[in-house]
Amino acid sequence: MTVNASGPDLSAERIQAELRTARYGRSLRVVALTDSTNDDALRDAAAGAADGHVVVADAQRSGRGSHGRNWASPAGTDLYVSIVAQPRLSPAQLPTLTLAVGLGVADAAEQLLADAAVKAQVKWPNDVWLNGKKCAGILVEARSSLAPVVIGVGLNVNRLQFPPELASAACSLRLARPGSAPFDRAATLAQLLLAIERSVDRLVAEGPEVLMLELSSRLALRGVRVRCAEREGSVVGIAPSGALRLLTDHGLIELLAGRIELP
Repeated sequence: MTVNASGPDLSAERIQAELRTARYGRSLRVVALTDSTNDDALRDAAAGAADGHVVVADAQRSGRGSHGRNWASPAGTDLYVSIVAQPRLSPAQLPTLTLAVGLGVADAAEQLLADAAVKAQVKWPNDVWLNGKKCAGILVEARSSLAPVVIGVGLNVNRLQFPPELASAACSLRLARPGSAPFDRAATLAQLLLAIERSVDRLVAEGPEVLMLELSSRLALRGVRVRCAEREGSVVGIAPSGALRLLTDHGLIELLAGRIELP
């Protein structure tokens, strides 16, 4: 399924001409405007969409981030992408999927910014940082334990300005490479999908331990004292389960859910 309903740098034809994936994006729906690509992909999954089916929008009215927060989604600049995926993972391994996607997004960002020598980091559990600022967010959802999962990714690509409340904490690929021309979003999406597909496939093939160990080298705020789920301690690393490891005043603990904040 291929539908083209967006601008010239985000057309289905352009995207599929750039693809190097085995599955992700081979079934593709491109829309100019939608409420949420995750909602669209969840409906497509319920209707039997193929593994790797992708919905991408030029803009969203009601893009979602984690913890129910809004994801600002203006037109013409960024990528709002949702992937229908059927990874062969046990329920206990699903928390590691978001982190594996984050690792893929970080890999893609570094490849796209290779000439700028930028280091991408994963902020547990679902953000990707460039130069200490948020460049991407990930939201994995499913309507039931038996249904395919939907991997939602918002990646700031060409935005040069953010609302005042986000300006100090957000960035884009283009801001990380000052003075550069705009990124081609079709080529950027193709690189993003390839990196995510490879990371998710590695998670399935090699198990979470290998990827979580690799992720530790990219972990944002490592060694920094933070607060999460009403607990406070220094970020030590990531457990094989995908849990955040914090060294508190009372010892080492592992947290499977929560939001990291500086105390």
